Amino acid sequence: MIAPLPVTRRAVLAFAATAAIVPAAGQDLPLVVWLSIYPLDHVDRYLQAFRSGLAAQGFIDGRNVRILARSADGDRGERLAKVVAETVAMNPAVIATQGGAIYGVRDITTIPVVYGFSGDPIIAGMTSTLARPGRNLTGVTFMAAELNAKRLELLREVAPNVRRAVLLGDPMHPGYEVEVLTAEQTARALDMLLEWIPTRSVAEVGQTLASLEAAPPDALVFLPDSVMLESRKQVVEFAHRHRIPALSGWTEFAQAGGLFSYGPDLVECVQRVGYLTSRILQGAKPSDLPIERPKTFELVINLKTARSIQLDIPIELLARADEVIE
Repeated sequence: MIAPLPVTRRAVLAFAATAAIVPAAGQDLPLVVWLSIYPLDHVDRYLQAFRSGLAAQGFIDGRNVRILARSADGDRGERLAKVVAETVAMNPAVIATQGGAIYGVRDITTIPVVYGFSGDPIIAGMTSTLARPGRNLTGVTFMAAELNAKRLELLREVAPNVRRAVLLGDPMHPGYEVEVLTAEQTARALDMLLEWIPTRSVAEVGQTLASLEAAPPDALVFLPDSVMLESRKQVVEFAHRHRIPALSGWTEFAQAGGLFSYGPDLVECVQRVGYLTSRILQGAKPSDLPIERPKTFELVINLKTARSIQLDIPIELLARADEVIE
């Protein structure tokens, strides 16, 4: 006869903690709706990060919570409004949003909302303070204006001959003024001419790039917002054609062929969206959960792109990179 394994106090406590969030038989599972502007196949790694953030707190899809992913398929107008209306009609326990989808739900007052947002939530009118949101909205802001300075410093390090750079970004992005000002101040200190050109859509980005064909800048710099993310393919093609460095804050930009990206670890940030969602499922109020800022930052260098535009990356910088794309 095999002796039973001893049951430790830690195991008992772990079981009790899990059991506390498992609904009784027959009880409906709480519904969490994940809402994205982008097509779901474009943001799958973030959806998985959100799920893992919930799972780390004991909330498993299909077991003690139901997670439904919805997308506006890139349409910020009628499609987003329709998806939001359908979501509200479901009366979920929590709505979790990624990126610009927050604009569709920020005025909802009857359902807790947790967001991952690259803008400034104070300037966007979603809260008056990060420490105590005060409404039914909380989340993670990816914005850190000082990172724009760091990106320009890195640009000077990898391309010391850059004198004229063009900065593109969406002027509808809350807080962009602070980001542009920080970038301009840093550019002056680096003896670099930085030309700010606002671009509100993918089409405007294309028009701007076309206007730069005759006299391309020495570098392209992009604010980390959703318009720039959606425009990365045409931006990379322009930069490769003219053999100039292009940089931004999102990892996807470097993965698409940009020279480098430096910004927050978005997977970790979205995991925190999952964590905050779990806190609400456990009974916390959004107004009692401080809005978080990124804790980890990533430098991703595309060495393949550097070679194609005939640019040597210092070995010291490659050693500091979190990821080097060969």
